[in-house]
Amino acid sequence: MPNEKDNFIEELIDAMSKQFGDAVKGVWVYAEDLCPACHVNDISEFYVKGQRAVSINAFMYRVKGVMIAYLLCGDCAEQIHASTPYKKTSLHANIETTLIQAYERYLASMDA
Repeated sequence: MPNEKDNFIEELIDAMSKQFGDAVKGVWVYAEDLCPACHVNDISEFYVKGQRAVSINAFMYRVKGVMIAYLLCGDCAEQIHASTPYKKTSLHANIETTLIQAYERYLASMDA
C-alpha cells in the first residue's frame, strides 16, 4: 500500500508532467537517504507555520528529458523556504548538479 510520501511524489510527477508535457520522456526519483543538498543529513520533516512538512521537489533534466524528483532534509528545506520565493539559489544549482550526477551514475549502472 502506498504511503503518504509516495502519494505526494505521484501528485508532483503528475503536476510536472502536465507542465512540461511531451518534454517528459521519463521520471526518476532520487531515493538515497542523505539529502542531495547538504550530503550530511538524512531526509527529514520540517515545520512551516507550526505544521509538519516534507520538502518534495522536482526539476527537468532537459538534456535527457527526465524529470528528477527528490526530497530534502529539514535544514535545507528551511533554508530554501526562507529565500525569496521562486528564486533559484546556489543551493538549487548544487542540488541539480548532485542529482544529475546521481542520475548519470544510475544510467551507467544499468548499462553494466
